Amino acid sequence: MNKLLYITCIGLIAVACQQGQNQQEETAATDPNAITCEGIGPVKLTYTYAALDSAVGAGSLENGTIEEGGSTTHITKVFPNEAEEITVYWAESEEPYTTITKVAVANNFGPYQTAEGLRVGSTLNEVKQYNNFMPVTMTNFYNSLDGFATILGFNGGDLEVNYPCLGGKLDITKQRGVDVRTLDEIKPENELQSSHKLFNAIDVEVVELSISAK
Repeated sequence: MNKLLYITCIGLIAVACQQGQNQQEETAATDPNAITCEGIGPVKLTYTYAALDSAVGAGSLENGTIEEGGSTTHITKVFPNEAEEITVYWAESEEPYTTITKVAVANNFGPYQTAEGLRVGSTLNEVKQYNNFMPVTMTNFYNSLDGFATILGFNGGDLEVNYPCLGGKLDITKQRGVDVRTLDEIKPENELQSSHKLFNAIDVEVVELSISAK
């Protein structure tokens, strides 16, 4: 009887754990502000312009262009000039826009984040924590025209495993007596690793998060 009772209790515990896990997955799946490889908030990578219009309404869209790498890219801003603003990048150079190449957010007052809590405004230390403390590879702040570092990879960490679509930009928010010899050492480099000693003397945070079609 005791053995039967023990087996029954174990079974009930297993069922409860499974239900809890399912509830967490459902919550993540229904989070209207989630950053996933499917989309950011209400914007999905698979959307055409017509689908985007249907999802958020024409009044919440603003079309434009930006210059990237010497070429013009057509974009649509969703909820322009709001904390919830999302930028959609199109493959097409003219209407009809049917293929999204990238979706990005860049407002640290925005609501969008990953299930772990990664968001615009997260510090580099938080990024490394979410990445299971694996280093982040990025372009070099000090030889970049705009002063930002573009995230190039997560070196097999949890963020790379869970979000192979994820990219973004980083910015230096504070420097604390960076050694001149260290700067001379890294300035010629095209890439930096977050494990470099430079990051002991600077504070860095996320200023853009994006997902891209692979």
